[in-house]
Amino acid sequence: MRVLIAEDDALFRRALQQLLSVEFEITAVEDGDAAWEILQREDHPPLVLLDWIMPGLSGPQVCRNLRAKQATSGVYAILLTAKNSAADILAGLRAGADDYITKPFEAEELRVRVRLGRRILEMQAALAAKSADVGTRG
Repeated sequence: MRVLIAEDDALFRRALQQLLSVEFEITAVEDGDAAWEILQREDHPPLVLLDWIMPGLSGPQVCRNLRAKQATSGVYAILLTAKNSAADILAGLRAGADDYITKPFEAEELRVRVRLGRRILEMQAALAAKSADVGTRG
């Protein structure tokens, strides 16, 4: 599965790429505008890890944009940020994030949460296929 990482800190971006590239096909960008540009493409990655604070669009702004468009509303979005107050977490989830991970992150927890995102996307795709199959028979 393809995963987009949007993280302005080069060290964190490299660490995320190394951590996830064993299981996932990674595209990494350093700002929210580049992430949004990729996510608007027809063949966009189905899962995105977004830093909250980065040049251009912030992570929550990208989440709101994703949810506002039919073509991107199904992208699984994980906010990955140092913002860790209850208010921040709620704000991120209300903006449309599917999950929220605080920095510094535990490597195995991050991998497990990204795998969970993949599993949810796979289940949604299977359900959609089954629904389409029922619709063509009925």
